[in-house]
Amino acid sequence: METSVTLRRALLACGLLSSALYVAMDIYAALSSPGYDYRSQAISELSAIGAPTAELLAPFQTLYGILFVAFGGGVWLAAGGRARLRWCGGLIIALSAIGIAWTFFPMNLRGAERGLTDTMHLVMSGVTVILLLSAIASGAAAFGRGFRLYSAVTILALLFFGFLTGLDAPRVAANLPTPWLGINERLMMASWLLWMAVLSVKLLRESATSRRARRF
Repeated sequence: METSVTLRRALLACGLLSSALYVAMDIYAALSSPGYDYRSQAISELSAIGAPTAELLAPFQTLYGILFVAFGGGVWLAAGGRARLRWCGGLIIALSAIGIAWTFFPMNLRGAERGLTDTMHLVMSGVTVILLLSAIASGAAAFGRGFRLYSAVTILALLFFGFLTGLDAPRVAANLPTPWLGINERLMMASWLLWMAVLSVKLLRESATSRRARRF
C-alpha cells in the first residue's frame, strides 16, 4: 500500500516537473539559436526541419514526453471513483501520444517550400487544442467552484491566444512578418502548463491529506 502511494505521488509530481522542463527547454533553445526572435517566432521553429536547435531539443522533448505521460498515469490512479478525473488522465495520456506524432511532422523553416509535414503540423495543432480543452474541462469538473473558475479562465486564455496564434499561421507560410507570434503562442502554452502544474500540486496535497488521515 505504501509503495503504491509513493509511486502515485511520484507520477503526480511529473506534472509539475514537465511544465518546468518545457519552459526551461524553450528558453534554452531560443538562447542557443542564432538570430531567433523570442517575440515574433513560433516555438515550433526551434525544432523545425533544418533548425540549428532541432537536434539539441530532441532529448529534452523525449524526456518531456515521458514526464507528461507519467503525469497522465498519476492522474488516472489518483482519480479513484471520480470518472471525470479519470477522463482527464486519459486525455493527458492521449496528448502524450500526439506529442510523439509531432516528432514525425516537424514544420519547415520560414521561406522553405511547404509540404506534407507542414500540413500535418497544423492538423495536429488543432487536435492538440481540442484534447487540451477537453482535459481541462474534465479535470475542472472533478473539483469545486474555485478550481472550476480557474479552469474556465485557462480555457478562455487558451482560446484567445490560440486564435491570435492561428491568425499568424498563413503569414509564417508566406514568410511574412509576425511581430507578436512568439508572445501569443507562449502565453497560450503558459496557460496550459500552469494549469497542469496547479493540478499536479492540488492532487499531491490531496494525497498528502489522505495519507495523514489514514494515520490517525
